[in-house]
Amino acid sequence: MEQHKSRLGYTLGMLSLFLLGAVLFLIGFFPASYSAAEKDSTVPEGRPTTLHGVKLEPPPPAYDSFILFLVDALRDDFPDATSMPVAHSRACEKLTLHVDIPTVTMPRLKSITTGTLSNFIDIALNVGHTEQVEDSILHRLKQKNRVVSFAGDHTWVNLFPSEFTRRAENNDSFYVNDFYEGDRNVTKVLESELEKSDWSLLILHYLGLDHIGHVEGNASPRINLKLKEMDEAVQKILEHKNLPNYLLMLTGDHGMADGGGHGGNTPAETLVPLYLYSKNCSKATTVTKTYNQIDLAPTLSVLLSVEIPTLSIGSLIPEMLQSLSLEHQLYAYFYNAHHLLNKARVKFGHDRVQWSDYYTWYQNATLVHKKLIFQMRDGDGSGASQVLYHNAKLNYMRVAREISGLLSESLVKFDYGFIALGLALTTAASLHMMISVLYLDLTEQLHLDSLNVAQLVVSLIAAVLVNMTSHALDIIRTSSWLQSLMLLIPLAIAVYLTIDVAQALLKIALPPIYTRRLKLSIPLPLPLLACFAIRTLTLGSSSFIEFEYKTWYYLGNSLILLTAFRTLRRRITKTNVELDGRHLYTIASTCLWQMRKVFVMLMLLTLMRYIHRLQAIRSTIMIFSLLLLWARLHRHSASWMQSVASGAALCMVYCFRGLNGQVHFIELAPYLASKLMVPTLVVFWCCLALVLGLGYREALPQAHPTLGTRSVVLQLLQTNLTSSLLLAALLQKVQNILLLPVLLVALQQTYKLCDVFGTSTRKFSVRLVHVYKIIMTIFLARMFYFYQGNSNSLSTIDLTPGYIGQTSYNPVIVGLFVTLNTYGAEIHAFLYLIVHTLRSDLRSVGIMQLQPPYSIAADSLIAPLYAALIMLPAAFYLCLMVGFRYHLFIYSVFSPKALYDCYTVLVFYLVFLVTSLYFKLFKNDA
Repeated sequence: MEQHKSRLGYTLGMLSLFLLGAVLFLIGFFPASYSAAEKDSTVPEGRPTTLHGVKLEPPPPAYDSFILFLVDALRDDFPDATSMPVAHSRACEKLTLHVDIPTVTMPRLKSITTGTLSNFIDIALNVGHTEQVEDSILHRLKQKNRVVSFAGDHTWVNLFPSEFTRRAENNDSFYVNDFYEGDRNVTKVLESELEKSDWSLLILHYLGLDHIGHVEGNASPRINLKLKEMDEAVQKILEHKNLPNYLLMLTGDHGMADGGGHGGNTPAETLVPLYLYSKNCSKATTVTKTYNQIDLAPTLSVLLSVEIPTLSIGSLIPEMLQSLSLEHQLYAYFYNAHHLLNKARVKFGHDRVQWSDYYTWYQNATLVHKKLIFQMRDGDGSGASQVLYHNAKLNYMRVAREISGLLSESLVKFDYGFIALGLALTTAASLHMMISVLYLDLTEQLHLDSLNVAQLVVSLIAAVLVNMTSHALDIIRTSSWLQSLMLLIPLAIAVYLTIDVAQALLKIALPPIYTRRLKLSIPLPLPLLACFAIRTLTLGSSSFIEFEYKTWYYLGNSLILLTAFRTLRRRITKTNVELDGRHLYTIASTCLWQMRKVFVMLMLLTLMRYIHRLQAIRSTIMIFSLLLLWARLHRHSASWMQSVASGAALCMVYCFRGLNGQVHFIELAPYLASKLMVPTLVVFWCCLALVLGLGYREALPQAHPTLGTRSVVLQLLQTNLTSSLLLAALLQKVQNILLLPVLLVALQQTYKLCDVFGTSTRKFSVRLVHVYKIIMTIFLARMFYFYQGNSNSLSTIDLTPGYIGQTSYNPVIVGLFVTLNTYGAEIHAFLYLIVHTLRSDLRSVGIMQLQPPYSIAADSLIAPLYAALIMLPAAFYLCLMVGFRYHLFIYSVFSPKALYDCYTVLVFYLVFLVTSLYFKLFKNDA
């Protein structure tokens, strides 16, 4: 009993330490903002006014009115002659902007307004909007008392809380079910602002297109309707009579992936259009040029006649400067190159810049520029002047683009102190957990699951010394003494765990002459180890990470098939021996027939890979899925009332999808269907509450006084599993609901295959069964995770389930629902494993008959081994991240995978925490 309780606490402790280490690693690998490291007090304020002694005049504003028409998720191929005829035909210039990752809204807005790159961790900040930009085009306009109006996504207001003269932000920009209302409000503000003439810049941010993509995908018929709506808004601007001299810029903050999401690095997500409109412009050329999104900030600064933001590392877009005179155009190119050259001097050092090629280009450009100024002011517009102009322009642009590229690369910042501390914690916690599971004798000798006071004192002293040394050598940077003191705790823990692991490894590695030979406490089946080794080794390849689902499909199905053949061979051999070798053919046929369900399961698993192609018959698939799921839940229901409530809840799921128009349903008017959605969901929630209430009531002592506490825990966990599956059925896409019952079938049949390994008389036979079940559960969970359509790209995160039944944005509920939908296979597989193991124990299958020290309760073995098997690959991958930190795909491929792996451990931690509470509350008397 005490060992069981200590193992639960120990597992929770190691998982907590791993997550702490992961957080520290991510802090070091992804500093919260590049801006903090690039505060530019060194770059002189103001625009240059002289060039080699010649006085320069900064150009005045190129237009009276500027309109930034931003359509969220407007990818490059969306506007065309059919979808947006007015916008497409009347554009003066049709350019393409390349968007840097992460392709989510908040960091993209920072790039547009400041001209600098955002950090990958801004994906997390995109949800909370915790950051405020300190210098941008908007700040510069406010300094000059210019009027800036805004309407749209409230992300702008969080980034710029006091920079807008007038603003009308959306209340719930994250409420993705709003396709039209928010955009209608933006258009109303547009109509109102067009009647005014006091503003210099009008920013319009439409969100409907992005919301349609998240909910219905890029192929939704609503996409074209929304583009038509955007086209009409553009037409309102172009045909309004109060705008004699304007520049309208139609663009997107990021694109849209083929599945409707964004966040990755596919061309559909990283390429957005930039259409320019103004009075009396020349028609767009047939050749589309591509620039970087960060180039907008310096170009707009010149056109608005304000200073370039100090953090800007973009270069100019020549097509946007055509309204300026040649002298003013040259000033713009000179100013941009001058600004970037100053940043290069700060970043790389004065001497390095002086000896660079781009400094030579800059000198040549300034000399030609000075000569050209005198000619232009004398009225010389000859061909020679044109040659000088193009010469100076070319050199300025070469300087700007060269330095812009160098500064972009140099913005990669790593805090190696935090990275090392995070790796120490994650690696030590993972190894500590695995060693304690594999070597029980060693755990008892070294007391790995208890606290050693002397070792703790040594660890604290070592942590103090390491902390002081790291700060002295500037390896670890903290902003206050309090943060430095707080670092002592993880440092001491890391040292303590490292000492433990080092001692354990020495004990294992020493020859038997020095110590008693240590024996494994659990068996290590070679086929399973080989599969895990293959999977872990593939983490070092970007292609294997991008297509990781293929690895799991192959290894998972191969492992199940191999286990099936081994089971079949055991059955045939055993029966043949009992019958003295007679009737071998009959025996083989009988054994094959007995395993028919396994082969049906394998065919189902193969079918799951193509489930997304079965859109045409999704109504039939959904009915079959719900019936199959109810049949599985009915077998484990606490009472017939709970079974009826489960069936009613599943009926409400079908009704809800029918009212949404996703499956066949009775013909109803759209207005009536929308009115019935809320009552349908209310009935579903009532049925779900009834399932929970009936299940928990059956577990109470008053209902069954003779029920053992282990049975109580089983009943409670079984009720939780049922409720979670019902909620998942509501959240999943229609075609994905089939995955829920198929996962239960696959787990059940796989466990039956594994039970065959427990029939032998060997000491480890029962524990071998549990090892097989644990590893097979992990493989099946990962397979179904990818069957669902998930990947290692952030663009495949489905946000739609977070808003089912909601009328506003609640980050807690959205996060909970999205997590349950995304990681449903992981959650349900682990819960089903615990429930299955408890049910087997109650039937007295093997494990309770073992003798110490091997008589650990099944749940006490499952949790540590399961945790170790998901922690070790994640820890190994974080180590690989350091090696690949300068890889071309570090932010587009490797970084999202790290976030997914760490979040997988977090999800398991939360599920295990809830599960372990039941074992804590109800003493396990078995």
